[in-house]
Amino acid sequence: MTYFSKVDLAGGNTAYGCIAGILSLQSTAPRLAGDPVNAQTFDVRVCRSVVPDVTIGDLIALDPRNMDKIVAAAKGLESRGVRFIATSCGLFAPFQKLIGDQLGVPFLSSALQIVSCLKGMLPAAGGVCVFTAHSGILTEAHLRESGFGLNDVLIKGMQDYPEFARIVLEDGADMDAEKFRRDVRDAAADVAGSGRRIGLAVLECPSLITFRDEVQMQLRVPVFDIVNLVELFASACRVKRYSSRYL
Repeated sequence: MTYFSKVDLAGGNTAYGCIAGILSLQSTAPRLAGDPVNAQTFDVRVCRSVVPDVTIGDLIALDPRNMDKIVAAAKGLESRGVRFIATSCGLFAPFQKLIGDQLGVPFLSSALQIVSCLKGMLPAAGGVCVFTAHSGILTEAHLRESGFGLNDVLIKGMQDYPEFARIVLEDGADMDAEKFRRDVRDAAADVAGSGRRIGLAVLECPSLITFRDEVQMQLRVPVFDIVNLVELFASACRVKRYSSRYL
């Protein structure tokens, strides 16, 4: 069933029919299908907006001076009729409230936002492993807004895996997809062999999502990411009517 939003009915816009808005930063690194920046990732219609002159370094430094630019880009997506807004970088998490409070639609800053909820669903012995681009980047300040701390999860950084580091951390070009896949597989295998009991994994870095299957196969646990969260909200925004007939 087609859902008609208030923005669609009101008119006055240049784009219609987008359920999700994706907010991204400027980057020249390749982004494969599975990454929220790639147009092939989602089955639902999405609108995308790049925040000008804001880099991942600004997020790492917890620099709030560019919030006006980020909020302006998010409001631009909101004006196009999106039902919610997500980001292409998990390091937006510390700014969840600062940005979200200025919007009129839900803001999904990061897959980190669901860690506390997921952790509460695990048995006592089950742990959460967070895969991130660099383990030295995530500090208590980065995680506080998401409701957990460094001691609550196992942080697995990808900084020591060469193809990942070259592409994601150094903003490289010409990705070797098989080497990148092998890096993700090796990182997951290292966690599997660490002796830590893992109940589920969360991919904070969206560049890992393309190879989510490698993490699933190595750890044999559910794996969550920002794409899962977007799909969840998209399904909740769709109107679905069930038959009233009794079987």
